[in-house]
Amino acid sequence: MFQTIIVQPIYNILVAIYGILPGHDLGVSLVLFTVLIRLAMWPLLKKQLHQSKIMRDLQPELTKIKKSAGGDKQQEGRLMMELYKEKGISPFGTIGLTLVQLPIFIGVFQAARDLTEHLDRMSSFTYSFVRDIPHIQTVIANKANFNFESLGFIDLSQKAISNGSIYLPVMVLAIGATVFQYIQSKQLIPQPKEKKKLRDLLRTSATTGKQPAQEDMSAAMGSSMLFLMPILTMLFAVAAQGAMVVYLLASSLIGIAQQSLIFKKDTDEMEAEAEVVSVKKTPERKESTPVATGPTTTEKVNKGKVVTKTRIITPGSATTPKQSSKSKNKKRKRR
Repeated sequence: MFQTIIVQPIYNILVAIYGILPGHDLGVSLVLFTVLIRLAMWPLLKKQLHQSKIMRDLQPELTKIKKSAGGDKQQEGRLMMELYKEKGISPFGTIGLTLVQLPIFIGVFQAARDLTEHLDRMSSFTYSFVRDIPHIQTVIANKANFNFESLGFIDLSQKAISNGSIYLPVMVLAIGATVFQYIQSKQLIPQPKEKKKLRDLLRTSATTGKQPAQEDMSAAMGSSMLFLMPILTMLFAVAAQGAMVVYLLASSLIGIAQQSLIFKKDTDEMEAEAEVVSVKKTPERKESTPVATGPTTTEKVNKGKVVTKTRIITPGSATTPKQSSKSKNKKRKRR
């Protein structure tokens, strides 16, 4: 069942890329295959990393909740769930990507092993449209036509350590996969200001009888995982075929790029939201109402500009507009 649903599709995609790609380079085919897999998982990866970042940012608020609960675990749990609900996150939302990645990882491992150790399975394990690719037909006819070398000098059918000897090109790839796995893990795991070892926390708890703070335990376990994953990667890489090591290396490199892009986008969105909140909280300036000073000065506001008109009144001038010609004639008749 697993072979049919997971391994066979992965095997056929990889073989199809290898057969179509000019030059038929297995290493380049694995890199392109990894790009396709990571792009297919982009929505799930984005959701997981987004929630991981929010969970990291919530640590100060979770610490306040723990203090306000005063040791009441039920109250603490209820307040934490309310906070998660308010922020729209699920504490178990990051498990989905792991559940998807694990079978894909196993499928790629088995596909790479079949290509390097059981090449005769290609005729029966490939789909009909993959077998119709001209270069794949030549490989099925003669296994010697399959090119295991990448970039002309790295034999991906070899292991880093085999029969007590070291194959240097694959060993370099294994070291590179380990280093980039460390960088990828460091992106995800927050680094506390005060580093506390898990062993010291457990020793202190056994001595004092007090339970360590949850945030200290989480930080200590995160620091342990930071080194655990690269160590496991190195142990696996030196025992696997070079084809699988290329997949590990490409997966870490692409993962670092994806994580950087998602984290940068989240940071930009948070900064934009902060600017909007800042603008909303800033009180609007009210225009001062001009004070009437009598007939000497009149002001009008037009499109934010204050235009002032001043008329000087002398003792001999009238306070009314100019007299009409009719009123002047009436005065002359009276005289």
